Amino acid sequence: MSLRKEKIRSKDTGLELGLLIAQYFFDTEHLHYGIWPKDLDVKPINIKKAQENHSQFILDTIPENVKSILDVGGGSGGLAQKLTNQNYQVDCVSPSEYLADEIEKKLAGKVNVYHGKFEDVSIPKKYDLVLFSESFQYMRIRHALKKVLQVTKPNGHMLIFDYFTLESAGKSPIGGGHKWETSQKIISEFPFELISDQDLSKEAAPTQALLGQFADQVADPGRKILGEYLESHYPKLMKFLKWKLSNKIEKIEKEYFSGIQSVETFIKHKTYRLLLYRA
Repeated sequence: MSLRKEKIRSKDTGLELGLLIAQYFFDTEHLHYGIWPKDLDVKPINIKKAQENHSQFILDTIPENVKSILDVGGGSGGLAQKLTNQNYQVDCVSPSEYLADEIEKKLAGKVNVYHGKFEDVSIPKKYDLVLFSESFQYMRIRHALKKVLQVTKPNGHMLIFDYFTLESAGKSPIGGGHKWETSQKIISEFPFELISDQDLSKEAAPTQALLGQFADQVADPGRKILGEYLESHYPKLMKFLKWKLSNKIEKIEKEYFSGIQSVETFIKHKTYRLLLYRA
């Protein structure tokens, strides 16, 4: 009897491809939004600096008494590496085998990596701080908060640096992010005390504009060139795929190639927050 192979999640594939692009084109290990102060020109060449700013905000927000940190999501280990360089004891959680391997290669012997979803994986240790750096959006909120309480020490902390969707602004044309008002209501049901709340939406929004420029100037022309080639060589196959994947194609068209990825749209529909709680 053969075991059924688990399907690869699209979000994991997206993160893995994102890492390859970030490493090759921008010399950065980070997969998150950048933080753009007014004096930093919004250009691809400055993405690495903007992402360094993002990491620095986290380092500056960690309470003084924190020694051990659980980095949930972990990316490819870029932030965990910065934390270990600051003498924090760090472990990571990663649902992506590819990214988990990257962390272990980068930080061999320095961190323990839990393979699997945070809500489901067994974590025997307790930590001073549980960190979600653009990983909270992937969590089942109530399940994740229960797990945070299980793995934090008494008077431990939870730090969330992520974007949320503003329900009051109507349906967002940009995907991703839990609903802000709803998520705050759910968190209030748990024994978490809000220590700090920084709204960095304006500083994060320029990253969205760069994504829009990439879509317009690189991805869109590239897909059209590829589409024309496939149409000319495999017309029947392309006709079938367009019919079969029509809903997905329409969604991709709307989200990535309709010109909505702009600073204005992001600020209207999203809020990017750095939230520190005491558990």
